[in-house]
Amino acid sequence: MNSPRRWNPMPFVAAFIGAGVIAILLRNQPAPQAQVGAIFAFTVILWITEALPLGITALVGSSLLIVVAGLPEKTIFAAYGDPIVPLFIGSFILAKAMETTGLSERLAWVILRRPWTTKTPSRMLFTLAAVTCVISLFVSNTATTAMMLPIGLSILHSLNRDARGTPFAVALLLTLTWASSVAVGTPVGTPPNLIAISMIADVTGTRIGFVEWMLFGMPVTVLMLVGSWGLLRVLYRRDEPDTAGKAQHALDRLASMGPMAGSERVALSAFVLALVLWILPDTYSAVAGQADPVATWLRDHITAAVAALIAASVLFVLPVRDREGGRAITWREAATIDWGTILLFGGGIALGHGMFASGLAKSLGEAVARVAGAESVWAITALGIACAIALSEIANNTTSASTLVPVFIGLSQGAGVNPIPAALGVAIGASLGFMLPVSTAPNAIVYSSGMIPGKQMMKAGLYVDVLGFAVVWVCLRLILPPMGLA
Repeated sequence: MNSPRRWNPMPFVAAFIGAGVIAILLRNQPAPQAQVGAIFAFTVILWITEALPLGITALVGSSLLIVVAGLPEKTIFAAYGDPIVPLFIGSFILAKAMETTGLSERLAWVILRRPWTTKTPSRMLFTLAAVTCVISLFVSNTATTAMMLPIGLSILHSLNRDARGTPFAVALLLTLTWASSVAVGTPVGTPPNLIAISMIADVTGTRIGFVEWMLFGMPVTVLMLVGSWGLLRVLYRRDEPDTAGKAQHALDRLASMGPMAGSERVALSAFVLALVLWILPDTYSAVAGQADPVATWLRDHITAAVAALIAASVLFVLPVRDREGGRAITWREAATIDWGTILLFGGGIALGHGMFASGLAKSLGEAVARVAGAESVWAITALGIACAIALSEIANNTTSASTLVPVFIGLSQGAGVNPIPAALGVAIGASLGFMLPVSTAPNAIVYSSGMIPGKQMMKAGLYVDVLGFAVVWVCLRLILPPMGLA
């Protein structure tokens, strides 16, 4: 019989100390801002140390925002009803169906059957990264990662590298989250892009079109994809599996699996439906124009969350003969999705709401700008990118962009310089925070596998944060002036 693990008070001591230090540093700010800052530090330290289950820490942090900072209960707990939460639920159910029906395993072998993709571990990782990134250019990065995770886990299992902390496992799973998040090359790739386009049009009258965005967005995506893949090759090259013979093995496994079963076809149909519904509103808007009545209706009614839930419901509607209960997935199976991860991300959104409602996020941004003394267009842009990356570590990218884009447009106007580069830098930078499980939805999804230690995610995420800052600034600096946007 296993002896109970002894309680370790040190993470809680560190959390209280961190909260105290932040409270002292913010003592000259309004009380709610200092309190929210202290709660933020307390919660993040508990997340990093994993002293409590991550979902429980999220709930504790949310409760403290109400008890200590006095923020409205509806404001904080509304975070758990944010559209990202039902998007998570629907995406997780789709991913669970792919796993339970065996579709994810089949797709993994389809990917691995090409000799080029399995000749070396490096090629295998790059293939997965490229596939993930291409999908995420048009589909929510949350949905993309949720779809690719079971495929990645199947590949790891086939290579006998599915233990927690295994270098190749960490590299592969980080490949999935990073590749989906760096897909900023299209306006529809991530919400901050559309936020920047809208605010730039309102303030300057300049409208950035689909192709114009791709002229500077795609170089960022390609360089980040290649750069992050190279970074993982440097950090996690130890104990690599032998992948050279996996192509034939994959062909053999596909042959042994036989034709697709009915449940696999339903799972695939549900995913394709989700994919079509995810792509349709933005694609139609790009073709027909944002003001088109049909485009407006699609954007307002067929949201990413609605698409995921409609597609997931198909799994329970269409009959199959090869599964218990006559459906592709049972509710008992669907209920085993990682609810802790859903609570984790809800808590991250709640912390973001607290920072914005208290004014702390805006105060910190303005304070950093004053201290940095940035006055030129490219100095302000660099500062905006850095602030967006830093803020997106603890708040979702949409909220980070919504808060910081107007701040840095204002800073640029105050300095008498073009605000477009800073706004674009903030929008793209908001999608490139990678250190914490709550930094992005894809991070939370791959962390839910239980195979990536939090400290390794932080360490690797710091490196790619720095890479992202450099890539975004250089691309904007070189490309925007010839386009007349700087």
